[in-house]
Amino acid sequence: MLSPRIETERLILRRYKESDIDAIYEIISDERLAKYIKYPDLTKDEELECIREWISEADENKYEKWVMELRDTGEVVGNIDVNTVVKKHNYCNVGYTVRYNYWGNGYAAEALEAVADHLLNNRGYYLVECSCNELNVQSFRVMEKAGFKKDGFIANRRLNKDGTYSGVVYYSKQKSRNVP
Repeated sequence: MLSPRIETERLILRRYKESDIDAIYEIISDERLAKYIKYPDLTKDEELECIREWISEADENKYEKWVMELRDTGEVVGNIDVNTVVKKHNYCNVGYTVRYNYWGNGYAAEALEAVADHLLNNRGYYLVECSCNELNVQSFRVMEKAGFKKDGFIANRRLNKDGTYSGVVYYSKQKSRNVP
């Protein structure tokens, strides 16, 4: 089963439900987040259709997707998902977003570490990659806190909402290997 329930100290990572639409829509439509990530301009109905598609394809789609839910309250604070799989080289790319008013609480790093461990140990990927806009210094900290190492930088790769371009910073985490 793809996207199995994963529990951490403070979070429950679970599959999307149709009732998550308001929280997810709030995240992707937040202008403060759009500074770093350019989401497609979807209406709430279009976003609901996307979530319905994710739910119906959950066991068929190679792209695992989770909602980040606070363990204590059940409130949805973000999402994390596999957005690219490169079978030929046995790695995947993971992306995450957190509601703005929950930034700085360590939820993204906690979720990223748990998902990366799942993908490396249970799915057998050799490497899990993340990338972010060069302007998003908070995201660098998230990846580093989750045990990822900086791999590189590519200039002028990502289109910003204001029409300018920013570079992309790449991080990865590899499966531990026993080296003699």
